Amino acid sequence: MNLGVSLRKSSSWLWGIIILGFLLRVIVLQKIPVGFTPDEASFGYDAYSLLKTGQDQWGHFLPLTLESFGDFKAPLYTYLTIPSVAIFGLTKFATRFPNALLGSAAVYITYLLVVQLLNFGFRTTGPKRYLQLTTYPPVQTGNLRLGLVVAFLLAISPWHIMLSRGAFEANLTTFFLPLSTFLFLKGIKDFRFLIPASITFGLNLFTYHSARLVTPLMILFLILLFRREFKLLLQRVVTNQSRRRDRFVFALEDRLMRAYIFSVIICLIFITLVVYTFTEGAGRRVQDVSIFRGALEAQAAARLITIEGGVNPVLARLMHNKYQIVAKRFIDTYRQFFSVKFLFKNGAGETTYGMLPGTGVLYWFETPFLIGFLIYILKNPREKIGVITLFWILVATIPASLTTGKGYAANRVAIMMPAIQIASALGVTVIIDILNKRMSSNFTRIVLLLYFFIVLLSFGSFLKKYFLLSPQVASKGMLYGNLEVATWLGENSEDKLKIIVSRKLSEPHIYIAFANKWDPKDYQNYSKDWNRYKDKKLAFLDQLDSYFLGKYVFQTIEPRDLNLDSTTFLVGRPGEFPDGMNIVNKISYPNNDTAILVVEPFGELYAKTN
Repeated sequence: MNLGVSLRKSSSWLWGIIILGFLLRVIVLQKIPVGFTPDEASFGYDAYSLLKTGQDQWGHFLPLTLESFGDFKAPLYTYLTIPSVAIFGLTKFATRFPNALLGSAAVYITYLLVVQLLNFGFRTTGPKRYLQLTTYPPVQTGNLRLGLVVAFLLAISPWHIMLSRGAFEANLTTFFLPLSTFLFLKGIKDFRFLIPASITFGLNLFTYHSARLVTPLMILFLILLFRREFKLLLQRVVTNQSRRRDRFVFALEDRLMRAYIFSVIICLIFITLVVYTFTEGAGRRVQDVSIFRGALEAQAAARLITIEGGVNPVLARLMHNKYQIVAKRFIDTYRQFFSVKFLFKNGAGETTYGMLPGTGVLYWFETPFLIGFLIYILKNPREKIGVITLFWILVATIPASLTTGKGYAANRVAIMMPAIQIASALGVTVIIDILNKRMSSNFTRIVLLLYFFIVLLSFGSFLKKYFLLSPQVASKGMLYGNLEVATWLGENSEDKLKIIVSRKLSEPHIYIAFANKWDPKDYQNYSKDWNRYKDKKLAFLDQLDSYFLGKYVFQTIEPRDLNLDSTTFLVGRPGEFPDGMNIVNKISYPNNDTAILVVEPFGELYAKTN
């Protein structure tokens, strides 16, 4: 086939895949995922506050870490949301749109990365047989096809679609890390790309906590893997320009060295900023979820049981120590992310990040692809695309394995994408190669056609479950009703002097602020008093006994609150109220179970009779 025709066809297919990926991430974005988590509301309101005042909800000027509820989030998502909030206003759509947009862009960036990796090579030329960096050939249609396969797998990925549709900051790294790697590879061939690569690598450090460990590891690995190429880049500059004036050669060398130096300086600046954030509270989050937390207590309890069982105390100490406890926790969690249960069967262990329960993060049809990838690695151990992909996948799960939690946290290992899709695509090439060698070309085409039909069936099944059935099963995890009741209160409580909102609604203050577009300056005045939670050594703001935002009081609903008069609303879960109360409004989950009640107190009559 003519190369020009192949390029045009590839371009058409690529645009089709990108449009498909965009539509899958944007359609009914304000409704699916159902609900709106406190983290999403916090990102949106922080963006609104920064837009209006240059300060976050706590009054911090252009913060490098977001205090939020005491969990100290990475800030990049909020900064990226500012233009969206400025254009669309403070809405669910505006808060989620940046992630959907970058998730769609990740499909294109991944395509570029794969083609760049596959086109990377060397050849020996010239009378002095020095190595010259080049691509051979400049464009290969097979490379473009593989790039399209990877882009398609990412575009329809259940994992990526679900994480791209909410304001989930963990998904940002699926755009920034492949972009950084692509620019790094371009920088080896053209040093002008090294500075943009260092900037995007640096920005990736502020996407999500996992990226702060994986990003430096990726940079070091790429430098080590391409150390020879960096030397050749400098050699090429000197050799190719040796017949020109020395002043020009030195000028070019100087530009190259400046690119190297500026890149290193930029990386050091970002690393310094990350270290600084740990002094500003980010370190608290690491300590709260670290597998080292509670290790001493766990080893002491295990050792005591062993000794009581008749084992020598010295031997018991060797059998049970904090290092053994931590190692076991790490290995157990690390293995989770490569299990059939996580990858193909049940997927994420929680629904708070828009993940559909009972749905693997990969399709079942990708199973043979991943087996094919292992064969590819064994047959091509020195192919850079395979080595980078394998390293990427293996290190992506390390940060999540160093943390505690419910397990199977798909958001914490989102950084594995798009490497896992690249692995699947490489596996496809192995399977096709095996089919071509053992079967006729016509039979191979029939097999591939049937398999593509299976792909479409799997994809259609996921779309049905996600867009039609997920509201029934994921609404509680996504805290459906919280934003709805906050919006209703803003529109129907003008005559109320006091509104008591139960802390069981999970960070209810942020929903009130978001739904009512609370003036950030006024909000920041209230948040000064909320710093009490840190003085009391509490992990989160809503662990305070009581705190205020205007006429809203956030606390546990007590029996005495039922005695208040009709100038008060009580807002909470159904189980917090006795029978017979005057229900003013009821928010129901999509499956019609009651989510939240707005009630009026019994008043003085109840107080006298009880």
